[in-house]
Amino acid sequence: MADAHRSTSPKKTFGDLEMDDVDDLEEDLGEIQLGPSFMKSMKYVDARPLTLKKASELKSLIFGSPSGCFNEEWMKQGFPFNDRPDLEFGIVQHKGGSCGVLASVQACFLQNLLFMDDRIISPGDLRPGKREQNKCLAKALAKILWQCGSEKRVILSMPSGKVQFTTGGRYKGDSLTETLMLYHFTSLPDLEEYLNVNIGFFINPTGNGVVVFLYSVIFSKSLEGIIDEMDEPTNQLMGHHNYCTQEMVNLILTGRAVSNVFNDIMELDSGTGPKCILKGLNKRSDVGLLSLFEHYGSCKVGSYYKTPRLPVWVICSESHFSVLFSLKRNLLSDWKAERNFDLYYYDGLSNQEEAIRLSVNTIASCPPSDDGDLVPPMEHCIRTKAKFGVTRKL
Repeated sequence: MADAHRSTSPKKTFGDLEMDDVDDLEEDLGEIQLGPSFMKSMKYVDARPLTLKKASELKSLIFGSPSGCFNEEWMKQGFPFNDRPDLEFGIVQHKGGSCGVLASVQACFLQNLLFMDDRIISPGDLRPGKREQNKCLAKALAKILWQCGSEKRVILSMPSGKVQFTTGGRYKGDSLTETLMLYHFTSLPDLEEYLNVNIGFFINPTGNGVVVFLYSVIFSKSLEGIIDEMDEPTNQLMGHHNYCTQEMVNLILTGRAVSNVFNDIMELDSGTGPKCILKGLNKRSDVGLLSLFEHYGSCKVGSYYKTPRLPVWVICSESHFSVLFSLKRNLLSDWKAERNFDLYYYDGLSNQEEAIRLSVNTIASCPPSDDGDLVPPMEHCIRTKAKFGVTRKL
C-alpha cells in the first residue's frame, strides 16, 4: 500500500532531491558501519578510558583469568538482521558460542518491535524496514543496559581506535579491550540517542558488537554486583566451549546475574554446616525462558520465567539458545486466548529459510510418546509449561 500511495501522490522536492529519496538515504545511512576512530560521541557524556586494573577484573569475571580471550566466533559477531523475506525480524548468528547473548537481545528486540503500543499485531509486523530494525534494536540494547544499571545509570563501553592502557602482568591483550572508552549515562533518552547514532557499529555482521555490548552489560551492573548475585563468587560468565552461562543469560534478560531459573531462593540444609543459599529470579520477567533441561529433570524453571509479562521466550535446548514468541498480546492474561494459538520459532544460527509457525492446542491433551517416537526438542520445551498438543503449520 505504501508503494501505491507514493505512485499516486505528488512528490515533495528539495532542490533536485525528492523526499522519497531522503527516506531511502536515511535507511542507507543507518547501515553505515563507522570505524572505531570515527565513533560518534556526545559532548555531554562523561567518557573515561578503561584501565588495566579494571580490564583484568573484567576478564577474570568472564573467563576466570585476566589471560582469557574471546575466540574468533565471538570477536566477529555483531547484531545483523536477516535479509530473507518474512525473516526481517531476526538477528543472524554466524557461528556457535554467543547464542545466549544473541537470543536474549532477539527476545528484547521482539518486545520493542511488537508490544510497545496497543495496536493490533499481525504477521506483517514481522517484516520491519531497516529504519525500524535499527530503532527497535537501539531501544532493546538501551532497555537491557538500563535494567542492568538499576534504572539509574549505564556504563557503555565503546572502542576508541587507540590503545588506552599498557598491558602487563597476567593480562593478555586482544586489540579490542585495550581501546575501550567508558561512557557514563544517567538518562535513558540520552542512552537511546547515542545507540541510535552509533547503531551501525552494532549491526556490523563481523564487527565486535556482541562483545562490546556484553562488556557494557557487565560494567552497567558492576563487577561487584554480578559476583554478589551468583551462587558462588568464583563462578564465571563464560562456560565450557565458549558457551554462555545461565548467569550471563539471566543478567541480560532480568538485570540480575543469578545462577538459577527457579523463583526466589532455595535453602539447602546439610544438617552439619551452614545452609547453602541458591538464588533464582525475584520477580516476573518481561520475557521468559523455557529449558530442555527441565524436560530431562535437571532443573526447574519457575513461573517468573514460564509466565512472563509478554509472550516471548528464550529457549535453552541442547546448549543452544533460540527464541519462541506469539503475536497474541493477551496470551498470558486471558484464558480464552490460551485455548488455541500460534507460536513462531526463530533460530539465528540455523539458516532458516522461512518463519517456523507452530499451532498449539491447550484443550487437546498431549498423548504420551513411545520410546521410539522422535519428538523435536522444541516440543519438549513447550510442554514443560503445559502438556499442550503442538503441530507445525506449513
